[in-house]
Amino acid sequence: MRRFLLALPLAMLFAVPGFAQKVANPKDVEKVEKALPTEAPAKPKAKRNILIFSKTAGFRHSSIELGTRAITMLGDKTGAYTAFATEDESYFEPEKLAKFDAVFMLNTTEDVFKPKAGSNEEKTKRETELKASLLDFVKSGKGLIGIHSATDTYKGWKEYNQMMGGAFVSHPWHKKVPVKLTDPKSPVNAAFDGKDFEIADEIYMFRDDTAKATDRRFLLEMDISKMDQKDKDGGKRKDGTYAISWISTFGKGRTFYCSLGHREEIFWNTTVLKHYLAGIQYALGDLEADATAKAKAK
Repeated sequence: MRRFLLALPLAMLFAVPGFAQKVANPKDVEKVEKALPTEAPAKPKAKRNILIFSKTAGFRHSSIELGTRAITMLGDKTGAYTAFATEDESYFEPEKLAKFDAVFMLNTTEDVFKPKAGSNEEKTKRETELKASLLDFVKSGKGLIGIHSATDTYKGWKEYNQMMGGAFVSHPWHKKVPVKLTDPKSPVNAAFDGKDFEIADEIYMFRDDTAKATDRRFLLEMDISKMDQKDKDGGKRKDGTYAISWISTFGKGRTFYCSLGHREEIFWNTTVLKHYLAGIQYALGDLEADATAKAKAK
């Protein structure tokens, strides 16, 4: 049965218990199809499989179904990877997870490994096992990718916060904001052609002890120097930095995160899709990029 599920087309997966039940708007899927890049920035070193996980235990974004389609189509179109989508946490059991090269946390929220059925003791035991499995997976040299509310997931789990890089606090900005390339020469930022830009999405602010320039390589930041005072006042981080995208390492593994992905139209933005793809290929180990933190701890 397991092999059968993995072989199912994405559209059929949505009909399987444990998978997303809604189907993306066909017109939106057409927009995604037109926006997809045709080539990957790097040639895969081997056949790559990624696990897209979109389970929510809290707020559920309306863009999840479209995002799942977009990331799957992105791999199919460019040949960079093959994606399998699920909301079944059993896929984080070590023997199942071993089939994949990276995990993609797509707008997950809160404690997604905790099962609904069973006693409190059984739930805690199961959750602890799956959390340990993900940690071992990444530490061993595999990849972890997250977009948007992947940082609104397990905010109280220190190791996850270290892997993903940030823990969500609030989203003061719901409008077009200026974005600067913190690392213009990074191959993960190649899609932007060295140019700063503006984009409309729900922009996250992260907990002060996370998303720090001293412990990961920032790629994109909100440029508060170009914002009016009212918008600046929305930010309350002590260090005054509002990162949007970054890469890092965890053990032998590689991690990529981008907070863009709240709105549906993000998934038919060709430039953002190229950025996602480069980040995915970095996490897979196919695209070389310097993940050394630029800032020094004081």
